[in-house]
Amino acid sequence: MKGLHIVGVSHAYGENKVLDNASLMIPAGELVCLLGSSGSGKTTLLRLAAGLERLQLGKIVIDDKIVADPEVHVPPDHRGIGLMFQDYALFPHLSIIDNVTFGLRGMAKPKAERRAMEMLGRVSMTKYAQSHPHMLSGGQQQRVAMARALAPEPKLLLLDEPFSGLDTNMRLHIREETLTVLKASGVATVMVTHDPEEAMFMADRIKILGESGRILQSGRPHDIYYHPQHGFVAKLFGLMNRFESVIVGGCVEIPLGKIRVKGLGEGRPVEVLVRPEGVILDSEGKDGPVIDVISTHLLGHDNIVRVRLSDESGAKEDEKELYVRAHHAFEPELSNRITAGVDPEYAFIFPLDDLGGMAGAGYTAWPQPHAAE
Repeated sequence: MKGLHIVGVSHAYGENKVLDNASLMIPAGELVCLLGSSGSGKTTLLRLAAGLERLQLGKIVIDDKIVADPEVHVPPDHRGIGLMFQDYALFPHLSIIDNVTFGLRGMAKPKAERRAMEMLGRVSMTKYAQSHPHMLSGGQQQRVAMARALAPEPKLLLLDEPFSGLDTNMRLHIREETLTVLKASGVATVMVTHDPEEAMFMADRIKILGESGRILQSGRPHDIYYHPQHGFVAKLFGLMNRFESVIVGGCVEIPLGKIRVKGLGEGRPVEVLVRPEGVILDSEGKDGPVIDVISTHLLGHDNIVRVRLSDESGAKEDEKELYVRAHHAFEPELSNRITAGVDPEYAFIFPLDDLGGMAGAGYTAWPQPHAAE
């Protein structure tokens, strides 16, 4: 298979085990994001694939050639890989074209320069060929680093937080440009990020690394977001409203209403996670618990609203506060009574007695009346 195949990789620094039987397969032309919190082993996995760390257990194959196992260690410069770090690592004393030709040292100079100019053209940086890195913006340096990584026509491209040094607007623009260049190149790409939105935007598939160094879930962005198989995976994508409940009559009941559950036994204690967009506010005060709005924060396209549940008399229900993602036109001061419900598409249910495993796989929920049956 053309691309990268990592099989059963485990790695430790002393007593600290950072990877535990991690495996992934990335065919040519596909971009896979490694997503996880700090310390989950993302960068270690990237460094092992690059040959910057010696493999302790498992096997790494690039284009059907074993490049690492406990007995084999092919040096980085013989693996046919391109590397791009978050600081871009451009040589300050070299011109832009010399930075790009640096990885083409085995090529005749005229041919190397033609290849470098071709790659600079792909990232719209041809006119800066004779400039030096300090003369460029962060976004321009990122483009040059991409051109340098792709110039040798690598079999595999490894990106470590490539957009972290850019401001928000520039990051959006450069991500789109980078994706276009990568898809045109057809190279297998692994990108490390801790930003879920970035992973959703860039990846064909996402691999979620947990704090244990295990891959908790792998799949398309849509599947990861709407069908998380682990509480850690669900929480990784932003704010969550958390409840505890018990399965009764095939349902769980939380203050926002009832949710039917498949795949869990009667009487089992569960954790219910509801995304902010899964809390539905009704300013006409229809069925559902009454809420008090504590604060609203406009994010441009919508609001993050912090609310508190209360009963009809105004008494607080355990001072339970929730986060809600509401439409940009949300104006709570225009309503005397706001109620809340739940959209089960954004509610995820996991057994409390099995939160360390792949709890939640195959469990589904769908709407039921908010009032008790």
